[in-house]
Amino acid sequence: MSGYNIQCDPGDLYSRKCYVINPNTGAKEEIIGYDSAGNPLSKGATTAAGTAWQINVTTLNQDGTAYSPYGSGGVPWTLGGGIAGIGAIMPSSGADLQDWKYITESAPGSQARKTYQQRVCNPLWPTFGCRQAPLDSDLLAAPTAAASQPSVDYADRSVGEKIVGWWKNLLGQ
Repeated sequence: MSGYNIQCDPGDLYSRKCYVINPNTGAKEEIIGYDSAGNPLSKGATTAAGTAWQINVTTLNQDGTAYSPYGSGGVPWTLGGGIAGIGAIMPSSGADLQDWKYITESAPGSQARKTYQQRVCNPLWPTFGCRQAPLDSDLLAAPTAAASQPSVDYADRSVGEKIVGWWKNLLGQ
């Protein structure tokens, strides 16, 4: 089947709920928003402990067939608090505001993401979730050996250098 396979409840345009059929499970999931490319973000079932539901994204492949790029695991989060690979999010008009409150304040990891954005720690503290530098240049919560090398301004690096540098920092090389 081509397209997103979106179904909506009856009602006016600004208050009705719409649903997308999850391409992996066939389950009907409530749409809570749309990413910057217009792909629907939905509330999906999960078996993760302590989690009421997870965010799933449905997108179209080159043939126009719906698929979920993250599979049954839901959309991953970044340390900076964003949803990985999604960009800006536009809540759907029929979405419950409590859904966004759950994501940002109650869901497992939400407070850790918030704390990471707000708290700066001493680099000698062995604590995950603390940062030592401004958010725009910090990718890790631990100091690295690369800090002693002459640094090239982050903005002047190529995309490849940024990715390789991130992995090296992550692996401690």
